[in-house]
Amino acid sequence: MRKIFLLCVMALFCAMIADQSVYALPAFHKMFKAKYKWAGGCNVCHTSKKGGDSPNPYGRAFLHNGMNLSTFIRIEKTDSDKDGFSNIAEIIARSYPGDAASTPENVESPDNLSESDDALDLDDVFSFDDVETTENAGGSDFLGGAFGDLVFGGALDIRRPTRGQDFIPDRNNWDSGTTLIHVAEFVVTTSVGDHVSILGEQLLTTSPLGTQVADDHGFIYAILTGLPVLPKGASLKIGRFRHGFGIDTKSDAAANPLYNLVRKNIGFISDRGFQLNGFVGPVSYVLSLADGPDSLRTVTEGTVATGVRIGPHGSGGGILKPIRNNSPPLFAHVNGTLPLFGKRIWLGASYFDGNSYPFNPINGDVNPSTLVYKRRVGLATSFKLWRFDLAAEWVRGKDTQLLKYLHIPIPTEDRNAMIEGYYLHAELPLTDTLDIRLKYDIWNPNTEKFRMFTFNREPDEQVWSTLGGALTWHFAEGAFARLVYQVNNVEKPTRSAAIIPQLLVEF
Repeated sequence: MRKIFLLCVMALFCAMIADQSVYALPAFHKMFKAKYKWAGGCNVCHTSKKGGDSPNPYGRAFLHNGMNLSTFIRIEKTDSDKDGFSNIAEIIARSYPGDAASTPENVESPDNLSESDDALDLDDVFSFDDVETTENAGGSDFLGGAFGDLVFGGALDIRRPTRGQDFIPDRNNWDSGTTLIHVAEFVVTTSVGDHVSILGEQLLTTSPLGTQVADDHGFIYAILTGLPVLPKGASLKIGRFRHGFGIDTKSDAAANPLYNLVRKNIGFISDRGFQLNGFVGPVSYVLSLADGPDSLRTVTEGTVATGVRIGPHGSGGGILKPIRNNSPPLFAHVNGTLPLFGKRIWLGASYFDGNSYPFNPINGDVNPSTLVYKRRVGLATSFKLWRFDLAAEWVRGKDTQLLKYLHIPIPTEDRNAMIEGYYLHAELPLTDTLDIRLKYDIWNPNTEKFRMFTFNREPDEQVWSTLGGALTWHFAEGAFARLVYQVNNVEKPTRSAAIIPQLLVEF
């Protein structure tokens, strides 16, 4: 009842402010590129080049007029940024229609544009109808007579993790590696009339994956905007998708082996549910209700303790047992970019409440054989200092063991545990095509029992830390090669390490 009340209050809040709202996804950038054959950047619709922050006037116009491929036609003759040039005039000239300081008179020279800005990429666009010839683009017919244009794209991600003990690979204590091939963020978008956008994102597995990535698979959802039952500008996402918490709402976690805390923290990555989101001035809000874990994996004694990854969606071992989750997870997140000390600093706050899989301190994964009741609050920030792009997150909360899922009864006073986690990330561009990243995170599942920071831990302490780095070479537009090295539990004599070469190519 408490969650339903909170959800209703937040829904009312969203409805009141929806007139100023907008929602964005990388898929919409693909729509823009498919329509105008210009890669542009996230700042076509956002105020920053990396996106994830408040939309500019063109971004707001995109949502308020339907948020699908035919929307671009409806807003072409509008001057969104009030600089004296229509949106289409700016796009043709390769200036930014949401930035009043960018006009056709001061646009970059063609020599500075990327190759994809000048040429039509047939692999990126498949169209059922010619949007250019749609006469009734501003019509109100719900179905629009047929499904709208289909945009297709994604990224091929190839990795070969090699894991072992201690710091340096050795044939006696390191494995030979396993090649992982999957399609990361495979995107298919289409539209139904002027009000509904349908997006699918899928990881297509062609070889076994670890649960850190496999839990991402199966994103498909619809985004509804402009319906008569919704206030102008409101957006509602329904389906299966990645729910946002903390720094994960801004990071490139799906394509980066240097993971953040989201899975240790929440217990899963993607799930079914629905979500309200948008922006109010410089502030972004996200409110979502997930279905939550609906099954447990009954495993033989000792399976979890051995460090075998037996992810909740079946990546190895155990017997699947359907359950009814009586406390579906609730997510709430707000963030904004503020000017401070002459810098633009991104700040975010998150809340999570619901039943989920607990953290497994034996292997740093989750334990899918039981559920705990989790409450979380988190603060995150991201900003630029000199040439460094810095990000940090702090999470604190409480885990409560649920009696119905306990295999062995425990005293009431031992059912609750205070948890805490920290995440630090730094990125430094060395050249235009080369950058280096460093990451450190630490997760303490019981702050009253274990110390948070120390240089020397006992092997049986349940605190889990990861120290890692990556060198990335962007050798072509939409393609990079990356070499990752990271060490788990560097403070323990039982530490482990991994080397992960990665190749990612967008299509």
